[in-house]
Amino acid sequence: MNATTDQGDAFGFKARWMAEKNREAADAARVAYNFPPSVREERVNYYLAEAARLDALADQCEQGDAHGGR
Repeated sequence: MNATTDQGDAFGFKARWMAEKNREAADAARVAYNFPPSVREERVNYYLAEAARLDALADQCEQGDAHGGR
């Protein structure tokens, strides 16, 4: 087992990365003209909500790290 301390937080790091990918998906959904405007707006809102949820999860993970993993 590798016990180095340079490993990123498995949940927080991935959550931040996934949040960024959801923001990128929202940008792509804004210009996806193969969907009607109402569906585009729904998709953008969904991706942005997921990004906010994942950012909140990453914040919780960072808080836990600051308090000794609790």
